[in-house]
Amino acid sequence: MADYNAIKGRLVQTLSSDPTLASSYEGQVWYNSTEGVLKGLVQLEAWSSSSPLTTARVYAGSTGTQTAAMIFGGYTPSRIATTEEYNGTGFSAGGDMVTAVRSQGSAGTLTAGLSVAGNPNTTKVEEYNGTSWSEVNDVPASLENNAGLGIQTAALSFGGGTNGANSTTNLEYDGTNWTSGGALNTPRSHAEGAGTQTAGLAFTGDPGFNTGGATATESYDGSSWTTLASVNTGRTDAAGGGSQSDAILFGGRSSAPTNSQATEKWDGTSWSTSPATMANTSSNGIGSANQPGSASANVSMGGSAANATSQVTTTEEYNVSTNVTTAGAWASGGALNDARTYSFGSGTQTATLAAGGTPSETNNSEEYNGTAWSEGNNMGTARYEGGSAGTQTASLAFGGYGSSTYRNETEEYDGTSWSEQNNLGTARFSSGGFGIQTAAVYSSGQDATGVNARTEEYDGTSWTAGNNPSTVRIDVGTAGTLTAGAIFGGQSPGPTSRNQTEEYDGTNWTSGGNLNNARAQVGGSGIQTAAIIFGGRYTPPGSVLRDFTEQYDGTSWVTGPALATARRQLSSGRGSDGSSGNDSAIAIGGKSGASPNISAACEEFTGETSAITASTLTTS
Repeated sequence: MADYNAIKGRLVQTLSSDPTLASSYEGQVWYNSTEGVLKGLVQLEAWSSSSPLTTARVYAGSTGTQTAAMIFGGYTPSRIATTEEYNGTGFSAGGDMVTAVRSQGSAGTLTAGLSVAGNPNTTKVEEYNGTSWSEVNDVPASLENNAGLGIQTAALSFGGGTNGANSTTNLEYDGTNWTSGGALNTPRSHAEGAGTQTAGLAFTGDPGFNTGGATATESYDGSSWTTLASVNTGRTDAAGGGSQSDAILFGGRSSAPTNSQATEKWDGTSWSTSPATMANTSSNGIGSANQPGSASANVSMGGSAANATSQVTTTEEYNVSTNVTTAGAWASGGALNDARTYSFGSGTQTATLAAGGTPSETNNSEEYNGTAWSEGNNMGTARYEGGSAGTQTASLAFGGYGSSTYRNETEEYDGTSWSEQNNLGTARFSSGGFGIQTAAVYSSGQDATGVNARTEEYDGTSWTAGNNPSTVRIDVGTAGTLTAGAIFGGQSPGPTSRNQTEEYDGTNWTSGGNLNNARAQVGGSGIQTAAIIFGGRYTPPGSVLRDFTEQYDGTSWVTGPALATARRQLSSGRGSDGSSGNDSAIAIGGKSGASPNISAACEEFTGETSAITASTLTTS
């Protein structure tokens, strides 16, 4: 006999507040009596923004997973050989391809990638080992606009367009040689693939060489292709991945120059349109990761705005999860009372101090509480472009330039007033400072003898000489503490922008990972193993303002969300008391263009967050 629950079902639990959620709650339902709504934990499909590419490109190859992907080659509007690697947060430089190419087939993983043929009608095949590319055996005949799937030792290259006609060609790769496989039923170029060499899937593309988007889907069993249900929205130059029974399709264009934001999912039998749409009409997803597994996590990298001559750096992530992901981003904060550049910054995002700066070589100080700036007591010496360290209530300002001379003054701030301390050993400016009020470092910059790499350490009372970094430069970014600090970027005499990072252990300097974008006059904060750099300018040629953000993990830098306004000569809360990383930062003032254009703007950075969130359910 059936029990009561089997006949009547279970009662919905009534709670005054949502429970502390975990993935184990998926599928469960409860009534929140305080809010008066029915709630549950359900899977959500959504796209979220991520950090941009360093180089905008279209028609690139790509492969990997959402947290370990790469994009290589492409069109900028010329063929390029550069590779960028994605770790799920941002991009860093990988090894260059042997041959610059676009519109190639691609397969594999980040550490075992494959690039097959491509424009200009090439037979070249290259393999990637996670560091560098090398040429391997060519395909039998030249191809471009072909698709790929599988892994480096068991891949397919299919379709493509040559000499104005589309192809049904299908080639199999065993890691060494190429052999002919079963031909496609539908000739196509610019198609997309998913799955493995013996269980593959081909979909979309251009069926008639520049005639529009294809809808045909075909599956491969290792010998022959079988036509299956069509996609809902025919398109070419789309992206996707997954397996033969669980795939995803997104972006592309249905008719030039119209891009698609639609996402479709394949369940092994038919395509269904997902409620998740891409946020950016400027991204058609060209160059997405071809993933060998689940279609529940993917990434779209680069593409074109409306046609192949307008490239973008846009990156978006797709997830099917109970978690709600909020992308890292800069947001407007409270404006300074007095616009300034080259100020002395210290503290954290919600407790910041900005003192001194220019124009007019001010000694003015302001304090920020996370919402608004208020006036504080002034510094004893008006100056700009010096070094700083510490927190809002225990800050340190040293060096700089004022009254037409290099400054050697050191001042401490206790949260109320400034007091004069022992001077630097050498008066200078354009140097980098980091640490806390009782244990700080001042390194690099310029004194009366010129640009140098001089380092001094402060113990809360006096300055002593330390070992010098190997790169002579000014206008660097900084992060960290006296025993675990870093300087990065800057410029050398010439001027030439720098991308070097050097790390300090309290005694010696060692080389760290290089920035993806060389620049000077930057903002920087965080700790040695979690630093952030933003803004600045690049020279030569000319002086190009930057809105770029990069984040450091102690080994390498990856791209991050851009500032709302490109600017240089800005400062930041040092956040270098060991408690702050690169998920929180503040950009203060700066110069947004040619003189004067001095800014009072503040921007606040918050890193990506992911949290399980209950959904409100509707009843009828």
